[in-house]
Amino acid sequence: MGPRRILIIANKNWEAAALMTVLLDSKACPPRFPWPIRFNHPLPPTSDWHHWHPRGVFRFESLFQGVRRHVEVEVWCIQDAMNPAVSSSSTKEKIRILPKLFDGNSDERAMPDLVVAFGTAGFPGERSHNGCVVVGAHAFIHDPFRDGQSANDHYWHHERTDCLLLPPMLSVDLFNARQTVFGESLYSEVEARFIAPPMNPAADLALLADGDYTAVGVVNITNYDDYKWADEKALRAFESASLSPGENARIGSLETTHGIIRLQSEAPFIFVSGITDRIGHFDTDVGSHPYAQNFACAHNAGVVTAWLIPRLVEFLVTRGS
Repeated sequence: MGPRRILIIANKNWEAAALMTVLLDSKACPPRFPWPIRFNHPLPPTSDWHHWHPRGVFRFESLFQGVRRHVEVEVWCIQDAMNPAVSSSSTKEKIRILPKLFDGNSDERAMPDLVVAFGTAGFPGERSHNGCVVVGAHAFIHDPFRDGQSANDHYWHHERTDCLLLPPMLSVDLFNARQTVFGESLYSEVEARFIAPPMNPAADLALLADGDYTAVGVVNITNYDDYKWADEKALRAFESASLSPGENARIGSLETTHGIIRLQSEAPFIFVSGITDRIGHFDTDVGSHPYAQNFACAHNAGVVTAWLIPRLVEFLVTRGS
């Protein structure tokens, strides 16, 4: 039996860069965090997008019931494999790439045992949460071009858009494991390492983690001006979505890619969103300082991911099937 497999999938290359910056810094990570056994970071400007490799693979060992178990954590970036001639926001191009990560038919790889969607996002409301990090397990994808434009070759469509993607049961168990995964020590360790973004930072930089949080995704948008109307449509679609009896879901972040990552498998899934802006205020919260705002918020999401990784490893070894 090979090692268990955790995928951490970033959307943009600058999000992956911030994440790797954290994972390679001993002061940002938990004690005894391993150095990667395979390493492909940073990418040179001339890197070949046809040949896609993880930015880093980290190998963990855990002893459970007298048996030594191995878990490999792979950090991938979608943009690394996207055709540079296509918009880096193209959902259809991302969908072309993603199944390759989840292919369990290879002799060298099994299907993932857990998937983490990583990135930056907006948060609803006028109160700023910029610099905070949201972790959740639900996903919802809105396709604003689903009706009447299916013939457009540049769009991706799917029957599960505008439907709540419920978390697999092991994801629910993970959030219920408050003492081992989301214990108080996690909050104190990560929040002490958060960096305040320059534009309208939250009054209190905090980790917000709950299995009911939902990553609401807007797909098929390649013109940033279109987010002004598409985001509102996505929020209305989410609010109108029907829930199963006893099911709770609330928006945790609004972005483009967490949901299509979730759609690739029924493996346990969580998302980690660094909040960069208030929904509807991208121009004022990000527009004038995009590098600093994005890096600080992606860094904070990276810190949360770094401190979650060993806990996820232990959870998989002791609770996973």
